[in-house]
Amino acid sequence: MKVLRELGTKLDTWGGRRKMATFRSGWAAHTSPEIGFYRTPLTQYRYRVRGSGPTLVFSADPPMTLENYDALLDAFSPHFRVVIFELPAMGFSAVDPSYRFDFYQTNDDVARFLKDVAGEGAILAFSCVASLCAIDLACRRPELVSRLALLQAGDVAAFAVWKAGRDPKGILARPFLGQMVMKQLAPKRMPEWYRLSVGRKEMLDQLVACACRSFDHGAMWSLASAYQLYMDPSIRLDQPKQPLLAFWGGADRSHPKENAEGPRRLADRVDYILYPDLGHTPELEDPERVCRDLLAWLKRGEKVD
Repeated sequence: MKVLRELGTKLDTWGGRRKMATFRSGWAAHTSPEIGFYRTPLTQYRYRVRGSGPTLVFSADPPMTLENYDALLDAFSPHFRVVIFELPAMGFSAVDPSYRFDFYQTNDDVARFLKDVAGEGAILAFSCVASLCAIDLACRRPELVSRLALLQAGDVAAFAVWKAGRDPKGILARPFLGQMVMKQLAPKRMPEWYRLSVGRKEMLDQLVACACRSFDHGAMWSLASAYQLYMDPSIRLDQPKQPLLAFWGGADRSHPKENAEGPRRLADRVDYILYPDLGHTPELEDPERVCRDLLAWLKRGEKVD
């Protein structure tokens, strides 16, 4: 099993240094003048920055890439310095062959990116599984995180349920086989993922076309390795002390209904906003509404402080 696990991760990290050079000079570097790259020992992060004010950091939720975030930047950048980045081995954030998708290895690497690009005291608006990273860093690296504004978040148990629902036959959970299947089927799996998860169906064609362009230029979606290694069911997270707001898109059919209550278990007090008409990425489906609600929450928090 260990040998298969190592072979599987190698499939998702193979040629990482070559990809770094290709992405820095090719299509991925030129889709927007805001594109930047930041190199850690493990990852070459691709990111966008726009605006001024409090720093608000979004994690792109694969198969979303930075090209999906124009409308979000338009809505949020008048109020925040917005940083959006692609996670290790996702999108165009290529990784070194030594990267192993370990939960704490990954989070510590993200912390290095946050420290040098976002700076201390950022608001983390991480999405889906990446919300586990945001919670972990809020507890272990509190200087980096002033507040949490999480999207489609949950605790470790909630994501175990989610993972089982998305991979009922356990194919992606099997080392090496899962990575092989994901590499072959990612472009075919992607449209079905959008149909299941997106609430505003009129956005489907646009989202699928964007993902197809990204895949054509080498975008990564290392879901099998994330399933097998990053989403470790033995992880035990502390409860963050920072103020926490959870956004939930109720039209997201990729999550079981009971997971809508998962964010409430993340801390002693969680402010919660439900959007019945939006799906897995409410920040992309209606960025102006999400921005208004975030600003109102921050204003209420200032009064309390």
